[in-house]
Amino acid sequence: MSENRFVNQTLSELQEANRSPIDGYEDSPILTLEEAVEKLIPLIPNVIAYVMTAKNTCNQDSDLLTRDESAAIYLYSMASSFFSSLNSALRAENRHALKPWFAYLKLFMIALNKLPSIKAVVWRGVYGDVSSVFVHNNIDIWWSINSTSVDLIIVQPFLGEHGTLFAIEAMHGKDISQFAAIPEEKEVILMPGTCVRAKTEVLNFNDRLFVVHLDEVTLQRLVHLKR
Repeated sequence: MSENRFVNQTLSELQEANRSPIDGYEDSPILTLEEAVEKLIPLIPNVIAYVMTAKNTCNQDSDLLTRDESAAIYLYSMASSFFSSLNSALRAENRHALKPWFAYLKLFMIALNKLPSIKAVVWRGVYGDVSSVFVHNNIDIWWSINSTSVDLIIVQPFLGEHGTLFAIEAMHGKDISQFAAIPEEKEVILMPGTCVRAKTEVLNFNDRLFVVHLDEVTLQRLVHLKR
């Protein structure tokens, strides 16, 4: 099955992507999207064509974002090799692999930070049964860019016949649906540094589908929980 933004193929993939903070990109200058992907040209075939599609097709009617910011979100959400290449760089042990992405990440993160935060139950998945890792009240920090959907029907089909669903009570999700390539996916991004806590015991449906309920924990609440 092809890689999908809403589902990790393995638990290690999820853990590796969330192993360490995305740092360093903050010092990059703010560039146009064309300029921001220049260092990615040797890494991603047709990336300039993807950028042109994004800039020509993205939502240009919003007062929230500039055209380049809107196109940066559109590019991330396109059905192309762009997202999978970014995902690989986020998982790489060698953090230098992420450096060519810094200019794009700067533009992308600026765009996300301009969007209002929403509170909603969102869904994400991983192949297989990984429920045992998420112990009740255990807290994890997710450092990567995690795509979720408010619509379970979008995520569940990608799991196949055996997988784990995360039902996440997000407090600061970024709804990108009006800027995404496929608005019907109702995509919400959890920002890097999101803290999640397993809030209940895992639900087991015939040893085939497992549901882990997580809630987003703010830093203030995190301190309270650790007392």
